[in-house]
Amino acid sequence: MKYCRLCLQPDTRPGIRFDAGGTCPACVYAASLEGADWEARQKELQEIVAFGRSHNHSGYDCIIGVSGGKDSTRQALYVREVLKMNPLLVCLG
Repeated sequence: MKYCRLCLQPDTRPGIRFDAGGTCPACVYAASLEGADWEARQKELQEIVAFGRSHNHSGYDCIIGVSGGKDSTRQALYVREVLKMNPLLVCLG
């Protein structure tokens, strides 16, 4: 059994492939975000939020596709609780 050299994620996870240095995809992705300009990204998000609010004709500020899983639920809660928006949640089955 192989383990990620940084986080110790085992290679038993389905479909996981370590890079040549023995690092898992999650750690590679996390390292790619170290140089991100978070202030600029936050400003861009606030511009998108302002656009959604100013173009609200239905009572909803935005639409979020949700599956009921933890990722889409977190997104919906973030939009509602942190961004103070009124999202329309949509699930297609």
